[in-house]
Amino acid sequence: MPRLCIALDTSIGQAFELIGGLRGYPIVFKVGYRLFVSHHRNIVDAIKEAGFELFLDLKLNDIPNTMREATISVKDLGADYLTVHTLAGLSALRECASVKSRLKLLGVTVLTSISEEEMQEVGLCPDSKRILAQIAYRAGLDGIVCSGKELEDFKDINLMKVVAGIRLDNDSPHDQKRVVSLEDAIRLGADMIVMGRSIILSQSPIKTVDKILMTLS
Repeated sequence: MPRLCIALDTSIGQAFELIGGLRGYPIVFKVGYRLFVSHHRNIVDAIKEAGFELFLDLKLNDIPNTMREATISVKDLGADYLTVHTLAGLSALRECASVKSRLKLLGVTVLTSISEEEMQEVGLCPDSKRILAQIAYRAGLDGIVCSGKELEDFKDINLMKVVAGIRLDNDSPHDQKRVVSLEDAIRLGADMIVMGRSIILSQSPIKTVDKILMTLS
């Protein structure tokens, strides 16, 4: 069954509440720019000390040496997962893979907030998502981050499939464009699903997590 990863795109107070309230649950916590930039070790250490796996969503995209050194720093923080942009290119991704050790590197293909029309505007073709996924495989990454809409096309690529842009019934898509339902993500073969606002903005986040885990089981 797919694992649940909760995106802590919220205040530090609510983040601590969720970490404490979900202690012992089989989930991963994802930390992005908002909390990492403002609270750094406070949030990272809280997640690890509570016994959870840590997913740092930093989406590294830079020259090879910079990405390599950043990967080492993330590994030293004790993170379990780190996102890197596949658009950084094969050389940069291979540099990251060369120093990752037990850290799992996840290559972002095309952000789920980008529509097909916006892809064309920046020069990406319909095949670009698959090409970028193949680059992640060639570079020695552990997985890719993609929309559930691409899972069928990536079946033959032997990498962990982390699916973002998932919404529960009646939830607003917000700024996500290529979204799928939780049920579709499971059916199409996601290995990990990432959900944030559907949990964070719900009236009872813990109950919502319970409901999601029941669906996943």
